[in-house]
Amino acid sequence: MKRMLAAMLLTAAACRADIGVIIPSNRQEPDPSVLAIEELEIDAVIDGADARVSIRQIFRSRSASILEGTYSFALPSRAVLSQFAVWDGLTRIPGVVLERRRASEIYQDLKWQAIDPGLLQQGEDEGEQARRAALFTARIVPIPAWGGKRVELEYHERIPVENRACFFAIPLQPSAFRLQTVPRVRISFDLRSRHPVAGFEALAKTYPLKMEEQSETRIRGVFEGRGVALTEDFAVRYALGGTAERLTVSTYRDPASGEPGVFEATLLLAPDRAAAEPRTVTALFDTSLSMQWYKIESEFAALERLLRSLNSRDRFNLILFNSAAEAFRPAPVAAEPAAVEQALQFVRSSRLRGGTNLQAALEAALAQAPAGSHLVILSDGGPTRGLIQNQKLSAWYEGRWRAGTRPGTYFFAVGDDANLPLARNLARHGGAWEWVRSSEPLDFKWKAFSSKIGRQPVSGLRLSVRPDVTSYVYPLEDTVFGGSEQAWVGQYSKPVRAATFSAGRSSLTAPLPERDLSHPDLPRTWAKARVDALLDKINREGEDQASIDEIIRLARKYNFVTPYTSFLAAPRSLLRPRVIRPGDPVLRVRTDPSIVSVVAVFPFGLVKPLRYLAGENIWQTRFLAPPDMKDGTHHVRLVLRDKQGRVHRESKSFVIVSKPPDVRVRLNKTRFRAGETVFLQVGASENTRTIVARMYGVGPVSIKWNPRTGANTGEFVIPAHLAAGRYALTVTAEDFAHNIASREVQIEIQP
Repeated sequence: MKRMLAAMLLTAAACRADIGVIIPSNRQEPDPSVLAIEELEIDAVIDGADARVSIRQIFRSRSASILEGTYSFALPSRAVLSQFAVWDGLTRIPGVVLERRRASEIYQDLKWQAIDPGLLQQGEDEGEQARRAALFTARIVPIPAWGGKRVELEYHERIPVENRACFFAIPLQPSAFRLQTVPRVRISFDLRSRHPVAGFEALAKTYPLKMEEQSETRIRGVFEGRGVALTEDFAVRYALGGTAERLTVSTYRDPASGEPGVFEATLLLAPDRAAAEPRTVTALFDTSLSMQWYKIESEFAALERLLRSLNSRDRFNLILFNSAAEAFRPAPVAAEPAAVEQALQFVRSSRLRGGTNLQAALEAALAQAPAGSHLVILSDGGPTRGLIQNQKLSAWYEGRWRAGTRPGTYFFAVGDDANLPLARNLARHGGAWEWVRSSEPLDFKWKAFSSKIGRQPVSGLRLSVRPDVTSYVYPLEDTVFGGSEQAWVGQYSKPVRAATFSAGRSSLTAPLPERDLSHPDLPRTWAKARVDALLDKINREGEDQASIDEIIRLARKYNFVTPYTSFLAAPRSLLRPRVIRPGDPVLRVRTDPSIVSVVAVFPFGLVKPLRYLAGENIWQTRFLAPPDMKDGTHHVRLVLRDKQGRVHRESKSFVIVSKPPDVRVRLNKTRFRAGETVFLQVGASENTRTIVARMYGVGPVSIKWNPRTGANTGEFVIPAHLAAGRYALTVTAEDFAHNIASREVQIEIQP
């Protein structure tokens, strides 16, 4: 029998999606008379500013024929997919992250074998399109006649704080397609705040929450309904109480994993007063054909609110752009009511035309922008004329902006297919960016966005930690304003009983504990921040193999899609083990305190200085082993210089290993019920560093050496909420050279 699999592709198509719908291949939109959503279950957990949303859907075929279709889902702007799975009968087939080209090769191989593999990747094309924000789509093949199809999706989203207020939404409302009515809907919501919560409000009247807990820092509620029409998004808003600046710290460290600890320091800024100085604002309004229908409506509503918010002391201008740019006036004019009405009529009387020359619009705006002015771009950010690649257009604007009057640059992106990387790049020039999807209400996001126009971002924010046992620390927000929140995430090398964190005007003493499992998603948050930093480096300086290899390694380890990785969903027996050469080895040297510099000379010609880590009293550097370097022991020459200027030379050895660990898995049994304990025994190669077992619905399980059994062992309990069926239990081993090998066994959960 032909296996059911999903082909999943993240595209930048100019289309819109409802909450995870399947469009039959012979239809242009979802058709509930052919294929309908039978059940929808959503679990949303917000831990601080990190929201984890798990969505489970069951579709029911009402056709006597075997169907195939396309599943589509539009992620929120700050969301990153973390899990995707489809079910083949009672067997759950999860996606795994592979290097992008490798995933494509396997995908094509399996298609030639008449097997329909599932592929999820970012962007249809290599390069620029792979870096565009976009819509997730998935081909579901086959859907049995009169049968059901279960799809699971999980994503993480960072919740921004604007003027001490937070807004969180899950896209459920239809935008392009007809209204969906679902026989059974369940939504579970759990907010765990680090600050006192005030004014919590569930905005969606369609999904009223039955509150189970409502304390100062914890809010839990559940909605259950039958025959629910998805007429609006699920949305909540709440405020963070108080006005004083506050610094908090969260940590995660599992000593059994052998990995560094991870911390997140969050600074909630005090609100600032609204700008009272007169403003000069130039709005860039996109009138290309890609903005037709709902986009132009949202764009015009935003423009009207912007212009009507100005007073007679302010000045403004308006530039319409498609294939060319056309200004409302040669220079900014006073924002008198009559001038505002004329500008709005100028837009109403214009026509949409093909082509989008954002470069020409920016050039025209910069040419007339006086010092201290502000540019507000209203567009989907999809240029087709002039410079069209994000990297080239961003670099051009950087040069022109620095050579001119340096206006604050704000980008309000409109549409499910908006080019968010470009919006971020342009908004780094003293402004801010926001994104509104097709089905989202404009109010909250526009209010938060427009309140920043004319305000000065908070600059010079730095985090310091004493003692300094931290590394690879990254801010999570590009720009912050009064009343918002900045967070830093980083690693710490060893526990500290009392570390002092300082940022802004705040200071806090908190432990960096030896063991803390209370925030299990922090390592993934750090990995995503590290990957974002590497992608920014690639955008600025071009690709280098070391950065690409580290991106691939982190994406595979923490399960997210990047421009260089893809999800692939297929039975694991069809995925051949892959040998991974260490892409970013670390050289660490401990020296006498008198040494002030260390330089490493590698046998393949690379010369690299080492950086001193004061918190660890060690020198460190990373290097890339050439692809043609043979396995075995190699020597690196170290050139050390002391305080007196004397030079010392030493030789150290390192080992290149490209063969992944050999992994063998044994279970006490293969059939379980909820509440029963699974006992694992794992054999692995001698050079194995860590072994971790993972299964859907269960946190990572560290496998450790047990001298009593003479094997690596671990255990976990089957959760009560898992549906009956067959699940894949994956055991992953990583050696000291970061080679990774996995073995998979099937577990059957009985009712």
